[in-house]
Amino acid sequence: MQKIPITEARNKFMRLPDQAAKDQIFVVTRRNKEVMAVMSWELYEGLLETLEVLSDPKLMNHLKKGIEDVKTGRTRSLSEAFERLGL
Repeated sequence: MQKIPITEARNKFMRLPDQAAKDQIFVVTRRNKEVMAVMSWELYEGLLETLEVLSDPKLMNHLKKGIEDVKTGRTRSLSEAFERLGL
């Protein structure tokens, strides 16, 4: 993350999208206090999706179970999975 004063952000506004497209986040400050963040839309959507997953208890339980399955070796190969699905 790069901190920039609001006056600098205003002066660089038209160039910020190109720089933010490189997955860089700009923290815009006013009087040395963080007031906003500028990031690419793709990164923003990814953050929203992550929050959605983390806030879904059922999905988080499935994820934890899957991680535990991998840790204990309860896995199947891709060809086995396709076979079980009849594909």
